[in-house]
Amino acid sequence: MPPKVNALVNITSACAFFFGSTLFLPSFIEYATVGVVLFMIGSLLFLLSAVADFNSH
Repeated sequence: MPPKVNALVNITSACAFFFGSTLFLPSFIEYATVGVVLFMIGSLLFLLSAVADFNSH
């Protein structure tokens, strides 16, 4: 994976974690399921990024 694409995947996954964690705040608790989905997407993207880094070295 090209470095810029890898960086974009990392940024996207970090945003998914950030916004996913925000949805667990008490005022947004009705969206907690969306937060879980964002956490899962962020985890998958971080995993794909790590696998791509491993394969490129």
